[in-house]
This record gives sequence, C-alpha cells and structure tokens, in this order.
Amino acid sequence: MIRLVLAALVLAGCADPSPKTDGSTALTDALEARIAAVERAGGTVRRATFVVTDGVFNSELMAPYDVLHHTLFRDSLDYIEPFVVSPDGEPVVTFEGLTVDAHYSYATAPRADILVIPSTDGSLGRDLEDDVYMGYVRRAVRDAGWVLTVCDGAFPLGETGALDGRVATTFPADRAAFAQRFPAIDVRDDVRLVVDGKYITSVGGGMSYEPAFWLVEHLWGAERVAGNAQGLVWPWDLETVPHLVTDSRLENRQEDGATDDA
Repeated sequence: MIRLVLAALVLAGCADPSPKTDGSTALTDALEARIAAVERAGGTVRRATFVVTDGVFNSELMAPYDVLHHTLFRDSLDYIEPFVVSPDGEPVVTFEGLTVDAHYSYATAPRADILVIPSTDGSLGRDLEDDVYMGYVRRAVRDAGWVLTVCDGAFPLGETGALDGRVATTFPADRAAFAQRFPAIDVRDDVRLVVDGKYITSVGGGMSYEPAFWLVEHLWGAERVAGNAQGLVWPWDLETVPHLVTDSRLENRQEDGATDDA
C-alpha cells in the first residue's frame, strides 16, 4: 500500500503544471516533496543532476533523463530522481529550439549522487571558458558518486582534470580534438562506452541511452534494467555494446605496489 501511495504522489508531482515563482519553482517543490515522502517511508532516492546551458542537445539531455526517470516505475521506494540545473535556475533553450525548465540554479542545487553532463554546442569552447559553469562542474564532479558524460560532455569533465590518467571516449568526430586538448587522457575510438572508476563517458547521438542503462544495470542488476529497457522499447543488451569497464588509477596503484588507501 505504501508503494502505491508513493507512486501516486510521484506521478502527481511529475504532472504539476504550475508556473515558476520568485526564488523557487513548482517543479522544485514537487520534486522535494516526492523525495521527502519516500525517505519518510524508509526508501532511497538517488539524485541525478543534469547540468545544462543554452544550446544543450535534445538527445544528449533527454535520452539519459528518460532512462533514469523510469527507474521509479520499477520500485517507487528505490529509484533515481533526475533534475535539471541551469546557471540561474531559469529555462534554457536547446540547440534544436525546445525550452526546458530548470529545477535549480548552480547556487541552489543540492549535492548530486549522479552528475550528468550532456553535450552542448559550446562544449568544445564557450562552456570551457565560462568560469561560473566550470566552477559548478568542478564542485559537482568532486562530490558526485557517479559522473556520466554524453557526447562532447566529456570536454567539460576533461577540463576539470578528473580524467587525467584515465580512459575515456566522446563523440567520434571530436575524439582527435579531445585527445589533443587532454593528452593525459587515454582516448578510445573502439568503444561506445567507457567506465573508468566513477566516470562514465559515451559517444552520444542515438546511443545516448546507453550510459544510463549501464548505470541502472550496475546499481540494480540485469532484471531491473530489462524492465527499464522494455518500458522504453530499447533493445538493451550489454554484451552487444562495445564498451570498457576499468579503474585505471586503482590498477596503476596496485602495479606500483601501493595499497588502496594510498
């Protein structure tokens, strides 16, 4: 019964059409109410921050958002709550012209369990030179349990230095530029998905669902992700996805004879 009541609360919150208000949004209030209800019932909600600017690409934002959001339909007491964070908490306009509301600003966003960096038309230039954007990304990358990049979202992550000494990938046409800008990163061109420690990088485009599906499978197992994939009519099968899972820094420490606490 508790799960049914919570599911109804979640769905009601998702449908809240109220307009934005000063200092907060109805979207934010509904999101916080859903999380509070689940936690009062002893459940677990992982927060997934999607950091966006104007020019974010539709697929790289919407595909992983869909996958993570659909985890609530598998278990309303243990799921991921995705939300959008923009520079000032105001809507952004995607590269393709859609207006997307934000739940929080960089200043008001809560700590992310999962940070998602979608690609924008400024990922290779404008965003990297934006001190406010990069300042938020650096803080969020440091604090998040998982960091997931889609397409050229790998560039802002690379700019933080977090991928130095690690393996990563990005949009195929921009891998050479990625390798040139970040020579300390081992850039792979033979896979669509790389997991190195807590960092998940991916190629984007039509494959933008894949990194989120990988994370769901890692967190909950094959049966849980199969339900998500079925709900999204996606033929998810990790064995068919060219990918790499490693932890380069841990492996390097072990090769050097250091302990995990080094």
